Amino acid sequence: MKRGQVAALVAGTTVGLAGVALALVVSRAEGRAAARRVIARTGPVAEQVRKAGERAARVAVEQYQANAPRAVEAFNSVLAQAPQAAETLRARLPIGAKAEPVAVRA
Repeated sequence: MKRGQVAALVAGTTVGLAGVALALVVSRAEGRAAARRVIARTGPVAEQVRKAGERAARVAVEQYQANAPRAVEAFNSVLAQAPQAAETLRARLPIGAKAEPVAVRA
């Protein structure tokens, strides 16, 4: 086996044994009580994170609704100018170049 494979095997075994040990600790009454205390302490933090996530989602929706019409307008403006730009480019190409007209769909 290569050194990386051995290291991965050892790391996986270590994580697995740690998981089994954690399951044994939590399965005992004292472990369950300790887990409940930890969860009780993190409850307010989880509530704060949930509220922050809701605020971030609300702000993202507001920004999208404010910026989307302007983005659509800019995109339509570029599409309107595309044929004119294609003609300018075609005019600057060497005479021997064969250019096919390009259809631009919105």
